[in-house]
Amino acid sequence: MEEYIVRMPLESDRKAQQVLRVCDLYGLKNARERIHRQLGRQKWQRGRLGAAIGHFAHVNDRNSISQICDQLWAEYLDSGKLTYGPIIDGVMAAGLKHDRLQFLTQYRDFHESYKTGEYASAGKLLLSILLNETAPAHAVPDLLIDTIPLLEGDKLVFSSDDTFELMRCAESLVQSPFATAAKPSANSAADKGNVGRDELSIFNVACARNLARSFVMQ
Repeated sequence: MEEYIVRMPLESDRKAQQVLRVCDLYGLKNARERIHRQLGRQKWQRGRLGAAIGHFAHVNDRNSISQICDQLWAEYLDSGKLTYGPIIDGVMAAGLKHDRLQFLTQYRDFHESYKTGEYASAGKLLLSILLNETAPAHAVPDLLIDTIPLLEGDKLVFSSDDTFELMRCAESLVQSPFATAAKPSANSAADKGNVGRDELSIFNVACARNLARSFVMQ
């Protein structure tokens, strides 16, 4: 019966839910998991990323969820527009917890704070993302570059301790493959997130200036 169930065509969401209810009725756990994975891949291919994450969450497929989150991050880097908000809000509202989802949510909050001129709040969020290591490694260089306007703004956003923490994060990138000057060569988030050493040099200068200013003002 299980093999028959998993081979049934799922032409619509309604049909899929009916099949899943049958699995629940007869205790077909393996069939239910296989169907959720099938539906997750199907929704992913059709661009329904929120629905795909939901299906993968049912089977605790954290790897697929991470890949979708990386796709959302890559799309942001490519377009410069944060459009993933509704997708993330929907899955987070369902109670799903995942470090990549948390990162995307916090980064969206950072952008909103920065856009409204709440620079202290924006800086706090960005520092939290970096220190709590919720971001994937390939996103860290771009996050450090995002600190530059805050480091060089009119108001002191980062204390001397904060600045030393930022510099520590940058130091860990010295030998990192993500801190290269190579141009992106593929569509992965890691490739799109490459930050050149010149940009990191600008970051280091901004940190030095902010340190000097913070020592005077603190």
